[in-house]
Amino acid sequence: MNQSQAVNRAAVLSAGNGGITFAAHLLDQGVEWVSLYNRSPFRLEPIQSNGDRIYARGKIGGDKGRQMQLALVTGDPVEAIEGVDFIVMAGTQPAIDHLGQALAPHIGRDQVIMIGSGTLGSTWEMQACLRAGGCQELPIVGEFNILPYATKLDNEMQGRVWVRGIKNTLDAAFSPPERLTSAFLDWLLGIYPYLNIRPDVLYTGLSGANMVIHPVVVLRNRDKVRAGKPWALYAEGVTPEVGALMDQVDQERMAVAAACNLDLIPIYQFLINAYPPFDGAQPTNTYEWFRSRMRSSSGQVHLEAVPGPSSFNVRLLEEDVPYGMVPLEGLGRLLGVPTPMVSMFIDETQELLGEDYRLSGRTVDKMLDEVKISLSKMEVQLDGE
Repeated sequence: MNQSQAVNRAAVLSAGNGGITFAAHLLDQGVEWVSLYNRSPFRLEPIQSNGDRIYARGKIGGDKGRQMQLALVTGDPVEAIEGVDFIVMAGTQPAIDHLGQALAPHIGRDQVIMIGSGTLGSTWEMQACLRAGGCQELPIVGEFNILPYATKLDNEMQGRVWVRGIKNTLDAAFSPPERLTSAFLDWLLGIYPYLNIRPDVLYTGLSGANMVIHPVVVLRNRDKVRAGKPWALYAEGVTPEVGALMDQVDQERMAVAAACNLDLIPIYQFLINAYPPFDGAQPTNTYEWFRSRMRSSSGQVHLEAVPGPSSFNVRLLEEDVPYGMVPLEGLGRLLGVPTPMVSMFIDETQELLGEDYRLSGRTVDKMLDEVKISLSKMEVQLDGE
């Protein structure tokens, strides 16, 4: 990529609500050529039948909404990235393995891959998969710590999104960061003015809230899930006891971060920054933050409206345990930091779902070289090395 100029060509990999929002935002910000890839055709067909146009309303597209023209809509990721400067991987965490190996022979050193909503080890896994797929010169790989948008499908229609907000607290990190130029970073900060560029992906990966919150609230509400009746995930599911368990898991996350020479804030403080409490409330723990975001005195509804699952086969477990808790446990073990609460919730999830996530998930052993590079940058000395 010629980073002396603004990005002119971009690819978005995934046509879910996050991917459509990334594509709409890039087009809205003046990127001339944007392609869209999705593995399954059901998300692409409505877009293709609409002349390869997507629709956004709200913070992107305005109150009346706007159609936006894509340059290419395809089920082939290699075709999608050909000749582009910037690639957004907007799909689920399990897609990283498939896409990394598929793109490996075709990706260019000067392209930038951005993982749209990273979890612990997203960048490491992408790099490891690119190497495994035969990539000789890795591109720059980066990640946001959270999805930059509050967005959903507009009326449950594919290719259409209602963007309720753009996050005003957002972190990103890249590997290797020294290959980025100020011109590229200026372009990125023009799109995301509140973005903080962190020194290493350890920071973004260990900042994630999902691995602290989602497995705990589901596993401690199994009876509600099994009942198969409608229930409110946070309004009913986060009791003082459940909130206290989240804080205990969070203490282990922060202990691992401290061993990486990172001074991170507690998850409840991160959530306060990302989603300020209603009516001037001042939470002092995770439970209190959840209560502060249910419904405002003026009637604005947030967490109160989030439904709970009726099955355990949901991303809250199937993604946040193998792609969040498992690498957290592994990183703790590598650093000599015990994580008994994290291990307990991994054990419970494996027993419940009949999976061995310490084998199939994002284990530190699978990306050990990449992990060690990050630890070295943070001046962490491993025993025996």
